[in-house]
This record gives sequence, structure tokens and C-alpha cells, in this order.
Amino acid sequence: MTLGEAREGTKLKIIETGNEQVDLFALRFGVGTGAMVEVEKNIRGGPVIISRNQMELAIGREIADAIKVESI
Repeated sequence: MTLGEAREGTKLKIIETGNEQVDLFALRFGVGTGAMVEVEKNIRGGPVIISRNQMELAIGREIADAIKVESI
């Protein structure tokens, strides 16, 4: 599934970021491949808000739909 499809409260592991541009974005914020995150809010048609290590990050819908994840 993609990050954009994930439900609120779900704990996830990032499997693949999709492309080089998304990969660079994700690495800047410490949410690259293998990172464990939790979906705080998934706003339909808007951003997905995730948390990791006491940091919240809003990820745009287009990028969230490119990031592949799995539930943990």
C-alpha cells in the first residue's frame, strides 16, 4: 500500500520512496527507506501527517502516494 492509503493511527515501515526526488525529500527529514512512522492524520485530498521520534511532518498527497509502506 502507499502512505496516501494508510489509515490514521497505523504504524508503518517505509519500503520504497518511488523515485530519486522523493528519496531526497524523505532523507532530509529522516524518513527514508526502512524508517518506522505513524500516521497521525490522513486528510482526504490533502497532506498526510506522520510522526517519527517526536517530530510531526506533513507530506503532500502526491509524494505520499509515491511512498510504499507496510504495516508493522
